[in-house]
Amino acid sequence: MAAVGSKSGAGGVWSLIPQEYPDLQGAPEGSYTQASHTRQDAHVTFDAPLVAAATLRRAHGIDPRECPAADVTHQLQLAHVLLDGGFDGVATLEEAMAGGDHGLGTIDRLDGELVIVDGEPWRVDWHGVAELMPLETRTPFVIVSTLDSPRTVRLKDVDRAVVASAIEDLVDDPGAVVSVRLEGVFSSVLVRSVPPQDPPYRTYAEVCVTDEVRWEHKPFYGVFVGFRFPDLEAGSTLPGLHLHGLDRLRTTGGHNYELHVKDAVLSVGVSRDVVMHLPDRTMTDLLETPPDMRAVQRHLLRSGPRTIDEISRSMGVGADEASRRMDWLSDRGFVTELAGGIGGLGGEPRWQTALKAPGTRASGRVADLLDSLAVPTTMPTQSSTTTGARRP
Repeated sequence: MAAVGSKSGAGGVWSLIPQEYPDLQGAPEGSYTQASHTRQDAHVTFDAPLVAAATLRRAHGIDPRECPAADVTHQLQLAHVLLDGGFDGVATLEEAMAGGDHGLGTIDRLDGELVIVDGEPWRVDWHGVAELMPLETRTPFVIVSTLDSPRTVRLKDVDRAVVASAIEDLVDDPGAVVSVRLEGVFSSVLVRSVPPQDPPYRTYAEVCVTDEVRWEHKPFYGVFVGFRFPDLEAGSTLPGLHLHGLDRLRTTGGHNYELHVKDAVLSVGVSRDVVMHLPDRTMTDLLETPPDMRAVQRHLLRSGPRTIDEISRSMGVGADEASRRMDWLSDRGFVTELAGGIGGLGGEPRWQTALKAPGTRASGRVADLLDSLAVPTTMPTQSSTTTGARRP
């Protein structure tokens, strides 16, 4: 990606910040500096399984209208499904975004990084190009929430680690799910994206090792949104701080690795409920699925439809054991049988994962938020440098 812009251009943008980022004027300025910031460890402890039992609710389908719009984080699909190679879309963006107006995720076939800002779903592809996506686009994984009455602080000259500490100071609750928005001017940011994948799918980690492409932007004017999750139930969520960004011109962005804030406003919201929207099947006990069953799911997600004999050979078990596992998964709606072979063209029956999801868009306050989309304003260009490489 060609480098454009200049230091004089950056100075011009800096002079526009009071108009382009009005929140920078009203937010309290925190005592966060790279040299002087310290944080007292919070005297709050929690038991992760207990917190999970109290806060993680599972929903069948993706209609959030039964849940309050405030104080709720909505997640489409379990994290382990995506990490194990479940990249096929299971819902539309319209369905997945019904519970919130800001968040992150990915697109069908892991085609780039999804950034949801002010109700608009933007995809940053592996070329680093941002594109506003149609609401009918399918997605395998999305997390969204609203930022009603957020707690805010203004940050100057700090890195990502200090931002993470500032989030903890604002919330002071390690068991909470924290919605994050960081908007302003950054001295530098390092972001990434990945190209679309084709089945048989590999794991998410394998894709990142071989296909990931990174960019460094100096400077960067824009917004990062995301979440800080506690360590809830294993495989259900993505613990830690995750941010996806979009520049002010809505031309580029991506998954954030590193950043250095020059002057920005940090806004956080706290969720006490995580509503897990699980695709069109009885998945209440999926988190407690035995490891041997999870192994079969992982194999089918990555490899596509397989016969009992193929599953038996791949898993290193007998045909009877393979049949038993498929029966167990089928009884719970996790897999379906293609009795006539692929496409009904004959051949041995094959088994595939069952990932389909109907849904409806929310009405009321959430819909009003989604209908009030901010129109991006224009700003001068910024420089960017591409790093990393993609597998040929």
